[in-house]
Amino acid sequence: HVMFQCYVTSKGELDLMWYQRSVDTFLGLPFNIASYALLSHIICELTGLTPRYLKCTLGDVHVYEGHLEAVGELLSREPKELPQIRIPSLKTLEDLKRLTAKDFELVGYESHGAIKAPLSVGV
Repeated sequence: HVMFQCYVTSKGELDLMWYQRSVDTFLGLPFNIASYALLSHIICELTGLTPRYLKCTLGDVHVYEGHLEAVGELLSREPKELPQIRIPSLKTLEDLKRLTAKDFELVGYESHGAIKAPLSVGV
């Protein structure tokens, strides 16, 4: 990850865009999307803005050969409804420093079973 950029509309909406040099599409990208979505919600909570769009520009986008079967399984599944996130009220960065993962709540989250795939580093 090289950078992220925020854009604020005249209506008080925040768009967050990040640039990522390289991405393991199957194992890494879902985590990256969730992480930047959470970051945009945290920024909005601190600033009083409303989250709008999450965008990304990706460089070396790849699926490893060892993940092809897992990707096929993922693509065969019906998508589920997206959950909503609840985060505590944040007024200052000090408030943010005190939070732990337990302070965040996903409402309406439903998942399919896990799909296992090997981690491929530099392959």
